[in-house]
Amino acid sequence: MQRRKSPFTSATERLTVRLANDIRPDWILVLDDVEEGVTDRSFRMTAGDLGISDEFLRLETPIHVEITIGRTLQTFALKGRAQGEVHGDCSRCLTAASARFRAKLHLFAQRKEADALELEAIEDEDEVLVVDPKTREISLVTMLHDAVALALPLRIHCKEDCKGLCGQCGDDLNKGSCGCSEQQVDPRWAALAQLK
Repeated sequence: MQRRKSPFTSATERLTVRLANDIRPDWILVLDDVEEGVTDRSFRMTAGDLGISDEFLRLETPIHVEITIGRTLQTFALKGRAQGEVHGDCSRCLTAASARFRAKLHLFAQRKEADALELEAIEDEDEVLVVDPKTREISLVTMLHDAVALALPLRIHCKEDCKGLCGQCGDDLNKGSCGCSEQQVDPRWAALAQLK
């Protein structure tokens, strides 16, 4: 019977792997590690970290997140912003385009015992979180996902004054006039032109 060789070559390598597994991502807020007063943090996330995907818009570069955490005893007030760039096709002429976005972040978390009536009163508040006193950490992924998803533009343009494509021949009007008559009307709609 052959002995299986360990995938780790040394004790140092085993320790490095163990320590790497103990490191939490920046978007996990370890409550006991937040000092009293005000603390600033910044980190980067990918669209995959947030679980955001879109058929038409792509987040190819990391999202930059800056947060300020104010702590008083067991109360944590978090505010900040997430910003990045989205890429896709211009909604008018279909050429490559990009647009910047910025999302505001707000969260108020409190570690305390809460009765059912108090929890019911704040149940619909998106920015208020009451957690059990034994809770050690809070994931910011849901808050970041919602804020970024709402901040993404519905459409992007290659430039503000993009003329788009000709509705008849499909030529890019940014490159020049296509020569199609603007007054040409589909014969099926011609009767509507007389209703003025």
